Amino acid sequence: MMMVPHSFFLLASWIPLALGHSMVYDIWANGRRYNGWNANGDLKAYPTDTPAWFTTNAGGGPLHPSDADQPQIICAKGGSNANMSAPVAAGADVRLRWWMVDQAWPVGHHGPILSYLASCNGPCASVNVTALKFVKLEERGWLNSSTYQEGYWASDEMIANNGTWTIRIPPKLAPGEYVLRHEIIALHVAFTSTGPYSLDGAEFYPQCVSLQVEGTGTKTITGGVDARTLYKGNEPGLTLNIHTSPEHMGYIIPGPPVWTGAD
Repeated sequence: MMMVPHSFFLLASWIPLALGHSMVYDIWANGRRYNGWNANGDLKAYPTDTPAWFTTNAGGGPLHPSDADQPQIICAKGGSNANMSAPVAAGADVRLRWWMVDQAWPVGHHGPILSYLASCNGPCASVNVTALKFVKLEERGWLNSSTYQEGYWASDEMIANNGTWTIRIPPKLAPGEYVLRHEIIALHVAFTSTGPYSLDGAEFYPQCVSLQVEGTGTKTITGGVDARTLYKGNEPGLTLNIHTSPEHMGYIIPGPPVWTGAD
């Protein structure tokens, strides 16, 4: 397959944010579909029929390394609790679909996809977002050197799957309410980073969903961390220049290791 020149996508990456990026548009859990929160179109500030967290991030714009230690990195700009938690069985899948206008995600915004989970220790509708302690459930980064001059990344795999991404809930996880923090990190301008908490560099797109995990599991989350400590923005996986080669075999996905305590 002929590789797509990166110059086109590098140019496209500078298109004004007014054109929008993307957001979680659909959520599937236990065979039921829920609407995501659409900051561009939802008129009711706190609907009771979606587990997606409310956000003021109209246009689906990015957060930057300078936001990495700020509250907005947890559940997006203006993130506020969903009023319901979607039931899902331990060991089952939650499926999310990213979409905006006519695309799942900008093709040139290559990067990893990560999912985190935190216990609400009670109703997620009333939890203090800054009290949540997250563990990493799963991660995918650079996959191979095909298709694009920057290589083929998790974000490209998501696009190829019509914008959908599947996250497995650990089978031994104890019942209760949890916040799923799902995130795409775009690396198209990561090379512009000037250090930790830079105003420029990698772009972060977190979205949160409240879940009611059901089952007979007994494992509780241990070792979770405040999402404001996940990144500094100067990690190798957040500062590389992806435009120099399609090969990124040694790419290190940022954040903590994947938690396997309830598998």
